[in-house]
Amino acid sequence: MQKPPGVTVKYGVLGPLSVCSDDGVEVPLRSRLERTLLAALLVRAGQVVTVGQLVETLWADRPPSSYASNLQTYISRLRDRLTRTTIEHANGGYRLTVPDEDLDLARFRQEAKAAHAESGEQAVERFRAALKEWRGPMLAGMSIPLLASDIAHCDLERLDAAEDCADAHLAAGLPVTNLLPELRQLIAEHPLRERLHGLLMRALCRAGRRADALLAYQHARDLLVNELGIEPGAALQRLHQAILKGEDDEPAPTNTFPVCQLPPTPAGFVGRQQEISRIARLLRPGAIVPVVALSGQPGVGKSTAAVVAAHTIRDAFPDGQIFINLAGASAAPRDAAGALADILRSLGVPGPAIPDDLGALTATYRAKLADRRVLVLLDDAADPAQIRPLIPGTGGSAVLVTSRRLLGGLVEARHVHLDPLTDPEAQELLAHMVGAERMARSPAFAARIADACGNLPLALRIAGIRLATRGLTVEALAERLGDERRRLGELMVGDQQVRASIAFSVAALSPQARAAFAALGPVGPRSVAAWLVSMLVDATSSDAVVEELVEAGLLTPDGAGPDGEPRYRLHDLLRLYAEDLPNDDPAARARVVTAVLWASDIASRNLPRTVTWARAATTAGPARLPDGLAERLRAAPGEWLDAEVDLLVDFVLQVADDDAALALAERLAPFLWARGSWTRLREVLAVAGRAATRAGDRRGLAWADLINGILRLVRGEVAAAAEHFARSLSRYERLGDAHGLACVLSDQAVLYGYQEYAERAIAAAERAREHFAAADDPLGAVIAAPALSAALRGLGRFPAALEVDRRAVAQARVLDAADIVLGRCLNSLTVSELLSGAAAQAHDAATEAVRLLRPTGDRYVYLAALRQLATAAAGLRRRTEAIRLLRESRDLATELGDLLGRTSLDRDLAVSRIGDGDPASAATGLERCLVEFERMDIPSGQATTLTMLARAYDELGKGTEARNARRRLNEVRRDPRDLRTPMLTEIMMQLAERV
Repeated sequence: MQKPPGVTVKYGVLGPLSVCSDDGVEVPLRSRLERTLLAALLVRAGQVVTVGQLVETLWADRPPSSYASNLQTYISRLRDRLTRTTIEHANGGYRLTVPDEDLDLARFRQEAKAAHAESGEQAVERFRAALKEWRGPMLAGMSIPLLASDIAHCDLERLDAAEDCADAHLAAGLPVTNLLPELRQLIAEHPLRERLHGLLMRALCRAGRRADALLAYQHARDLLVNELGIEPGAALQRLHQAILKGEDDEPAPTNTFPVCQLPPTPAGFVGRQQEISRIARLLRPGAIVPVVALSGQPGVGKSTAAVVAAHTIRDAFPDGQIFINLAGASAAPRDAAGALADILRSLGVPGPAIPDDLGALTATYRAKLADRRVLVLLDDAADPAQIRPLIPGTGGSAVLVTSRRLLGGLVEARHVHLDPLTDPEAQELLAHMVGAERMARSPAFAARIADACGNLPLALRIAGIRLATRGLTVEALAERLGDERRRLGELMVGDQQVRASIAFSVAALSPQARAAFAALGPVGPRSVAAWLVSMLVDATSSDAVVEELVEAGLLTPDGAGPDGEPRYRLHDLLRLYAEDLPNDDPAARARVVTAVLWASDIASRNLPRTVTWARAATTAGPARLPDGLAERLRAAPGEWLDAEVDLLVDFVLQVADDDAALALAERLAPFLWARGSWTRLREVLAVAGRAATRAGDRRGLAWADLINGILRLVRGEVAAAAEHFARSLSRYERLGDAHGLACVLSDQAVLYGYQEYAERAIAAAERAREHFAAADDPLGAVIAAPALSAALRGLGRFPAALEVDRRAVAQARVLDAADIVLGRCLNSLTVSELLSGAAAQAHDAATEAVRLLRPTGDRYVYLAALRQLATAAAGLRRRTEAIRLLRESRDLATELGDLLGRTSLDRDLAVSRIGDGDPASAATGLERCLVEFERMDIPSGQATTLTMLARAYDELGKGTEARNARRRLNEVRRDPRDLRTPMLTEIMMQLAERV
């Protein structure tokens, strides 16, 4: 039946699940799944239980396909039935909130906590009130694997409370008649609990039954010896001796606790506050033993940070702190048995009482620390097997482990990773070592020292000692460390050596991982993907090798690349060490070069073609690639090239094989061009040109001249561009390469257009179209069509230009050309529509071009689309829109290094200042632009600028200057048939109209 609104519900989990109203009426739940769901939320009340955990709890390993909606239905039903109870969705799960007084587990914990604050009979009463909340085994009759650990912790809390209650009972001097059977029942349930045996012995003595107390001790000893092979602990033995001597049943023991074995807090410790705070939170004592594993690369300061953290939280562990160096990075790590024997000796266990085998040692150690609050610091651990026997068995204690390895197999642990210090922290450490004033006198050189040390504390301390004791100046040490070849040799003083610290970790690697580490050094200071590691070690998968290097702290995860694949990086000092290792493997180098070329070939051929010259002359490979790489290249070539572009450029710059360098350059160039990475493209072309010259590769030389000509043209170096195009054209003619000729001619037509040689431009564009047809490349003809349209516009043949553009746009759609190609055709169509008087249609075409091009990443063509849209907006007298687009375009042209485009945009923005009422500023800007157009020898640019400048002078009342500008305008016009320039100028001049 439906529970009336407003009725308070009481919940019980300390026994069978109970859901009742205040008057004891059970609140019915419809199904077993609802009861299981409620139990999971109640036991973790106030905590978020994730959806995944709840699904596993309800359906184990066979959830229904509709599990999400089913779970929501059950949650909704519980909300309907239960008042004063909130079940909210939070952080990917659900959290139940209920008042403490309505949940027996919360009441139990409140009463137990209150009892500890009381003494005498009041403490006993509060303990018994807490224990009365238990009605039987927790959640009796239900099996919920998710809650197994929670139930075990609660059972331990109940046992602790029962022992504390008995202890308070004896301390209060109360009669023990009823206490004795309670203790015997607890011992029957927990026969190996030494504290219970001690409480029974004390209670028997209090009842005047010394003989029975001695028999109780003998019974306890027999159990421990037979079950665990160990003698009773020191406390129980001391109580036995006291009873034998007839002394008080609570003797004052000779206690070895508290014990503190921590090394001193190191001087000059800096940083790590966030990590130490996290360690302190994670090691907070509780019902279970928290374990924190602190990892990081060699020299990052793990041991120092752990010692500082341990001192910081000493007060939380009043019984002491144990420290032991496990020597995990050495050639002979300590075994757990030897470490346990040392710990037991330090805790007062006599030599004869220390067992020999590991199991007995562990049991004795855990018995010694039982019910105590001790922090165990295990420094430089080798692996989880070395650590596990050293973890105490009862709550209250905690373990902090340091290791060069990540210790991923230590599932009991929470992991904290140490990175190198930040720049300010590194400077602070050096200042402590050397003196703040000395470092402040040479801040730039101090920063260079820290950078050379990679901000690693070990390296920084060595550098600081050398500065403090060797008479070196800050400048001199910075210069020495700046030489990578001698850096590791400089970072040593006495027994402190960065090289030796790294060597320990490298020596522990498997042969394949050690070979991969050595091979990664020459790759340089960059992140690498797992596929490259595979090629270095000649494996179809590098997962195991990469995992070993990461686990050893020698390879650092560096996030995911644009292709979504994980990437890794060597710290600079590790890289220098790797470079010094033997790595003379010509087969590996050849394997990597072949794989890189083949992967680049697959990626480049699967990229959308956006330029005429993106069709590689030859096919590379094939080569064996790591598992799955070829499929990823075909599915997402651009993302892979984005991720690997630094590596690929360096391969071109460094590879010794001229043919490979040229082939890789051909495949990489279209991508670099589309991304606007023109500086890198120039570097690649310089190497490719030299390689082609050495190899006598005429086609390679022709290709390099073509791309160099294009790069010169966008920089406004018209004369140099013309020379490159002429050489490329001549070489392709001698080769009889129709496609190469078509590519050169289409870009030569653009050049002629800038120079206002309209007939030449048309002739070049027509020839290009013929050669593309001969080479069976219709897409190339579409890509080159805007050059023909621009040439026709230069002669005022607007209808013909408009026809070329419309046909190109239609053909691009038919061929399903890349958005960049269609966008370029739409850009050209925008201009032709404008010159035909159709400003609205021009704006539509430009808007579509911008929409298509924005997500492509080709910033050069996108720049052209933004600029054409600005022009169309000006033609429609949308002044605000036009100026906004011009500013956005100018910023992009500046980023790209497009001098010609930036100068044109600066000019258009300058003329708009006339309309803003600032003709003086407009004139200044236009004069600067005119100088640039004259330097670049761009007549159309000069003509437009002079027209605008004359208008600015008119506004300023400078009649002579205005007349001179108009006179010069007539001088720079090369072809009176060019109506395009004056018409486009007239459109942009509308920005000069007063606002």
